[in-house]
Amino acid sequence: MYLTEFIKKPIYDKNNKKVGKIKDIICSQKKYPRIEALKIKISPKKSKIIPLNQLKIEKDKIELNSLIEYIKEYTIDKKDINISENILDRQIVDIEGKKIRRVNDIKINYINGQYYILGVDIGTKGLLRRLGLSNISEKLDVQDNIISWEEIDTLDYSNLKLKVQKQNLKKLHPADIADIVDSLGLSDSMHILHSLDDESAADAFEEISPEKQKTILTEMEKKEAAELIDEMSPDDAADLLASLPARKKEEILLQMDPLESRDLRELLLFPENTAGGIMTIEYAAVNENITTAELFLELKNIAADVETLYYIYVLSENKKLKGVLSIRQLFLAENSTPIKEYMNTDYVAVTVDEDQYDVAKIIAKYNLIALPVLDNEGIMKGIVTIDDAIDIVLPTAWKKRIPRMFR
Repeated sequence: MYLTEFIKKPIYDKNNKKVGKIKDIICSQKKYPRIEALKIKISPKKSKIIPLNQLKIEKDKIELNSLIEYIKEYTIDKKDINISENILDRQIVDIEGKKIRRVNDIKINYINGQYYILGVDIGTKGLLRRLGLSNISEKLDVQDNIISWEEIDTLDYSNLKLKVQKQNLKKLHPADIADIVDSLGLSDSMHILHSLDDESAADAFEEISPEKQKTILTEMEKKEAAELIDEMSPDDAADLLASLPARKKEEILLQMDPLESRDLRELLLFPENTAGGIMTIEYAAVNENITTAELFLELKNIAADVETLYYIYVLSENKKLKGVLSIRQLFLAENSTPIKEYMNTDYVAVTVDEDQYDVAKIIAKYNLIALPVLDNEGIMKGIVTIDDAIDIVLPTAWKKRIPRMFR
C-alpha cells in the first residue's frame, strides 16, 4: 500500500455516514515509523486527529468505531511525523545517481496488526500513481524505485526540509556535491555542507557557483564561515572574501588563525585581474643550499602543506627565486648532489602585476602546470596553477568538465 492510495479512502462513522477524508498520517519516531493516527478533514476549516485504534481500515474505506463527536483526539508528540506534510515532495540526495530526487510517494506495510512506513518512492511509478495514472505505469512496466526508511537520515522530524541518504556524501566527487548544492535552496544547501567533515565541505564549497558561495557564506555564523574559509585553498578563499561586503569579510578574517588571516589579507591587496590576484601562496619551496638527499627528507612535510606538487622552487636566503626543479629531475639525481647543480635556472616567471590573461597565455605557451609569481625584486610570492589559468579563459559551464588536477 502507498500513501496516495491510503489517503484517498473515505472516512465513515459507525452509522456508515461519511464524515470526511484523510488529510495526513501521523507516525511515531521509530526505526520504521508506525502510524499512530489519521488527520481527518471534516470541513474546509475543521480537522480532527483520530487515533488509529479508533479506526477500522478496510479495502475500500475507513470506518470509525463510534460517532466522530465522541472520539477523543490523538495528542501529537513533538517527535511525531506528519507524513504528507513533512515527507511528501521533499528532496532526497540520490547518492548513486548523484542528483536530487523528489519523494513522490510513501510505502506503507501492514505488519502484525500495525501499519508502518517502510520507505519512500522517488521513481516515475510513484509520480504516476499519485496522478491517478497507475494504468500507464503498468502498461509500460515502470518499476518501483523505493529507498528503505532505514537508509534515510532524518535529522528534524518536525520540519523535514531535506532527506539525506546515510551513505556518506564523501563518496561523491566534490564537483558532484557542488552540483547537488547548487540545485538546492539555502537551508538545504547548508544542511548538505554540515553533513560533511571540514575538509570535504571546503573541497565541495570551492566547486559551488560563486553566487551560491556568497549567499551561503553571508548566512553562516562568522566562526563557522572562518573555519570553512580556513580549509579552502588560499587563492579561492581570497577570491570569495573579495566578493563579500567589507564588514562580513572583516568579521571572518578576525575569526581566523592570525597567520592564515595575514596571508589572505596580503592576497586581497592585489587587483583581481593580475597574477597576484589569482595566485596561490601554497607552493613547494626549499633553500638552495641543500642536497638531493636532504630534499627527500623534507619532501613529506612539504607535500602535506601544498595542494599540488609538480615543481619545487629553489630560493635564496632572502626568498629570491634561484631555480625550479621538477619531480622527475629530483628522482633522477644522485643523493649527494646539491640541488643547485641541476635545478633549472632558465625558468619562466611573471611579476605580481602581470595581467591575468597574459599569465594564462604564458602557461599555455610553455605547457606549464604552474608558473612562479615574483615581486619587483625577484622575491617569490606565489604560483599561478593551470587550473587558475583555465578559470580565466573558460566559461563557468565548461570548468567542471575538466579534472581538478588541470583546474
